[in-house]
Amino acid sequence: MKKILIILATITVLFSCTEEKTKKSGMDFEKLKLELNLTVEQTLKYDEIIKYFEEDRSSLLKDLEATGNNSKKEKNKLLQISYQYQEHVLENILNEEQKVIAHEFIKRYMPGVVDYSDELKAEVIETLALDSGQVEQYLAINNAFVKAFHDAHDKFHGNRQTASMYWNQFNDSRKSALKKLFSEEQYAQYIELTMKESYRGQFSSK
Repeated sequence: MKKILIILATITVLFSCTEEKTKKSGMDFEKLKLELNLTVEQTLKYDEIIKYFEEDRSSLLKDLEATGNNSKKEKNKLLQISYQYQEHVLENILNEEQKVIAHEFIKRYMPGVVDYSDELKAEVIETLALDSGQVEQYLAINNAFVKAFHDAHDKFHGNRQTASMYWNQFNDSRKSALKKLFSEEQYAQYIELTMKESYRGQFSSK
C-alpha cells in the first residue's frame, strides 16, 4: 500500500511539473480504400457504405447541434459510435487481412482518442504479466496521464504542434512513473509494445 501511495504521489508531482484541431472532413476513407486494395466488386460496395455513413454522420451532427448539446465531448462520442458501427458494416465485404487494415486505420484516426487503445493497454497487462497491485497502479498512471492532457487542453486548443508537445511531455512523465513500477524487463516490453501505436500524440491532420 505504501508503494502505491508513493507511486501515485510521484505521478502527481511529475504531471504537475510538466506544463488538435481535427479537420471537419473526418477520416480520409479514400486513403483507406487505396490501402485495402479492393476488388471492383468490393469497391462498389465500399463506396456505397462510405457514402451512407458520411451522410448519416452529417445528419446526426446537425441534429446534435439543434439540441444545443453539441460540445466537443458529445460530438466525439457520436462520431466514435458511428465509426465503430461503420467498421462493423465494412467487415461484411472485407477479407481477414483487409479487416485488420481497416481496424488499424479507424483506431488510428478515431476522433477524441488521445491515449493508447484499450486493446493495447490490455495487451500490456497480459504480456508483462502484471500482478493485481501493478495493474491497479498502471491504470491509475494512465488515468493521470489522460486527465493531465485534457486539463491542459485550453493551452493548445487549435494548435496541433503544441498539442503534440504537451502529449510528449506528459507521456515522458508517465514513462518515468512506469519505470518505477515495472521491472527492467517489463519496462522494455512496455516500450516495445507501445511502438505499435507510436502515432499517438502526433496529431496529424488526418
